Amino acid sequence: MGEVSRAAEERGVLPGMALGEALARCPSLRLVAADPARGAELWEGLLRRLEGIGAAVESERAGEAFFAVDGLRGLYGDERGVLRAAREAARAPVRVALAPNRFAAFLAAGRGSGAEAIVPPTALRRFLAPIPVDSLAWRLGEDDGAARKLVEALKRLGLGTLGELAALRPAQLADRFGGLGLRALALARGEDTPLRPRRAPEQLRAEIELPDGVAGAQLDRALELLVERLLAAPERRERTVLALRLSASLCAGGSWSVEQSLARPSASPRAIASLLAPRLRALPGPASALRLRALALGSATREQLELGLEEREPRQGRLGAALREVREVAGAEALLRVIDVEPRSRVPERRMALAPYSDR
Repeated sequence: MGEVSRAAEERGVLPGMALGEALARCPSLRLVAADPARGAELWEGLLRRLEGIGAAVESERAGEAFFAVDGLRGLYGDERGVLRAAREAARAPVRVALAPNRFAAFLAAGRGSGAEAIVPPTALRRFLAPIPVDSLAWRLGEDDGAARKLVEALKRLGLGTLGELAALRPAQLADRFGGLGLRALALARGEDTPLRPRRAPEQLRAEIELPDGVAGAQLDRALELLVERLLAAPERRERTVLALRLSASLCAGGSWSVEQSLARPSASPRAIASLLAPRLRALPGPASALRLRALALGSATREQLELGLEEREPRQGRLGAALREVREVAGAEALLRVIDVEPRSRVPERRMALAPYSDR
């Protein structure tokens, strides 16, 4: 099993579990081909709609979003008005809850049956007390293995609920479990870190359809064409690229996705393609389309002046300026160049392709 839904987790199905065991625990389990690219796009759209109601959203993983309601009460009347606005903005079946911190809000939403759940600050400790310590594994840092080991150790010691854990002294947990134990104690007592609202990603992306059977050098050439299309988009406004997401639609169904950060800001098609090309080797099967999205953009590129320019450099600079002027007047697709893709192919459409003409 790969990723599992919250409903499947409630029936004992966990990531990494053998398929036979998962079906034995939940005979009505529905198996869906992994489609991380489409899932990321749907979740990004939901987050943007939440931000559209004025929420400063924190989302560290798809499917979970947190925001403060303090600045939204005046817009929507009260807390329940804010929750209703969030549910309407989601445009999807969601569980919504209000609590003093993200950990309690997540637990309250999970225990709800569809209606908005509200945990007042005065009832926070009483709400957390009967909840099993297994819930801590979701919140204790990035190392899920260490979090699960801590939870198992707490259960062996007879600490089955958050209330029993909260009754311990900090020194008792620090001696046995270190910093991870102290974080678990803080969560059990209703203490959590402040929210860290996200910075919305850029809307710069490009896509290319692939013919059947593309692989090897042809796939690398398609990637180069995709990178050139992304960098030629007018929305980039000559800014450098800091991080990218490369995704593919698979011929057999589902999708594949991977993120790549650049060591230094770049707007070089050759440098970006060389970084992304090795990631294509991890494709689980033939792809029908490739997509590239800029997750973060840097400052605009600047021309570097030299002492003693060669004769061709001023000419190339004037040519680049002319290309930019034509593109501004006639559109981004007004200037294209022909590139060789598969010259020996018997299919004419595969021999060559059109790519944006770089002004550099």
